[in-house]
Amino acid sequence: MSKKKLIRFKANKQFERLFEPSALDLIAQDHELKGKWCEDFFKNNNELVLELGCGRGEYTVGLARLDPGKNYIGVDIKGSRLFFGARKIEEERLDNACLVRSQIELVPAIFDREVSEIWLTFPDPRPDRIRRRLTAPNFLNRYRKILRNDGNICLKTDDYDLYEFTLDLAHKNKLEVLDHTSDLYASRLKDRLPPIQTMYEEKFIAAGKKICFLKFRLDRDVAPLKPKAPAVRA
Repeated sequence: MSKKKLIRFKANKQFERLFEPSALDLIAQDHELKGKWCEDFFKNNNELVLELGCGRGEYTVGLARLDPGKNYIGVDIKGSRLFFGARKIEEERLDNACLVRSQIELVPAIFDREVSEIWLTFPDPRPDRIRRRLTAPNFLNRYRKILRNDGNICLKTDDYDLYEFTLDLAHKNKLEVLDHTSDLYASRLKDRLPPIQTMYEEKFIAAGKKICFLKFRLDRDVAPLKPKAPAVRA
């Protein structure tokens, strides 16, 4: 492990708005703030919005800056990346934001039917491991456990296949699609979304890639993917 990472990991322990529960603890027992993040931590009754796979927390921090009337939490397993977001939250004294270091699979142990919206910003498209996509049914059904009944999912990606895969899942499961476009910056939608671009998004745009956006209501469980038919040998 590099010296820089070790320094960041040490600094992370000093940030008051960065939580680092261990996976073993979450498997054994739910987080103490589960179901009470707004009431006990943020000390308000505002809506709670998550960014899953938040990396450096750029989107979480950006949303918190733009909308102090909501609470924002970014979740990621990479502590060396979360360091940057935690430092920014502390420097700017963003009282409506915090970060949690955890695997996405464990979010049902951290939150409980208290989240109004989940953002997935440029997740790994995993073309060879579709069931590991953050919009695959097994993940969406985890999100159902932490979303309010009227909760939404927002996906922003440069990967058209991931966008189409997720849009198709929404249609097949009769989920209400609220907004979608395969070319965000050529559509009217761009004026309705937060004017935030992460480092990755800026790179994708500079490379000439189109940005896709999808928003849908996740108000029911999603059917599992059908097993892939085995190849027929000649």
